[in-house]
Amino acid sequence: MSNTMSETDKSNPQGNPAANHSVAGTTPAKSSDFVMLDAVPPAQMGRDLVEDAVKKDKFATSHILIRGFLCTPFLAYATALSALLVTQGWPSAAAGLIFPVGYVMLATLGLEMATGSFSVMPIGMYAGRVKAWRVVRNWSWTLLGNLLGGLFFAWLLWFSLTKGGSVAPSGVLTTLAHLAEKKASYVDYGAIGWLAAVGMGVLCNWLVSLGPVFAKAARSVPGKVMLIWLPISTFFALGFEHTVVNMFVFPVGILSGAEVTIYDWWMWNQIPVTIGNILGALVFNATLWYYTHSINP
Repeated sequence: MSNTMSETDKSNPQGNPAANHSVAGTTPAKSSDFVMLDAVPPAQMGRDLVEDAVKKDKFATSHILIRGFLCTPFLAYATALSALLVTQGWPSAAAGLIFPVGYVMLATLGLEMATGSFSVMPIGMYAGRVKAWRVVRNWSWTLLGNLLGGLFFAWLLWFSLTKGGSVAPSGVLTTLAHLAEKKASYVDYGAIGWLAAVGMGVLCNWLVSLGPVFAKAARSVPGKVMLIWLPISTFFALGFEHTVVNMFVFPVGILSGAEVTIYDWWMWNQIPVTIGNILGALVFNATLWYYTHSINP
């Protein structure tokens, strides 16, 4: 008798039957029995978001600040990339379709973006797992972290590209300066312009706050990336107003010579846009979308 062990025997050293052989009294396993569907139904997405809100609620203040600080630079990288493409002749809408690279990176790293928390945290509150004041706590510290990250990255980019101010801003910096001026132009329309900025914030975050929601609709990384790309690219290509992105655009634009004052930045963009971002996420996603799926699982 040969002492050579067959390949099947090598993979079954105890003499167990091969996986593709039937055993008396049992039904052979089918490959389809082990397939896990990638899609997650909306009701389960809502339950998963509740758990995310609970996790966010437990973060220490220092960690919210750090994660918020690290978040904005990735959005700034993506904004600068889009600005570079516009500088090189791309249509602004086409360049905007590339913007989600920043969101994918920050989401993969588990960082904190206020506009996402505007939808996630209220869902935890509606489920009775997070107190209302804790929602405000999370929003406040995340916004502060995002602002600090935007200010730092804006200065770092300006300092690096202008050699500390020795070279006049050009290229990407000039495009960003023009973008800041455009974003401050609501002042030209008075009270109606201020309300229009709120509306642009609503339109933005109805989409952007779907980033963490859509991420729950798939289990695989490719599935999550594909779904996240849809609302994020749409918002940026359409030119809606995002409070965290603007925490980078205005500082770098002002440093680069934009004819915008700090008062213009805050009164005619940052404040109304933040209000609009909160309303877009809170009303349409955290309240209406979650409500209809939470009562009809």
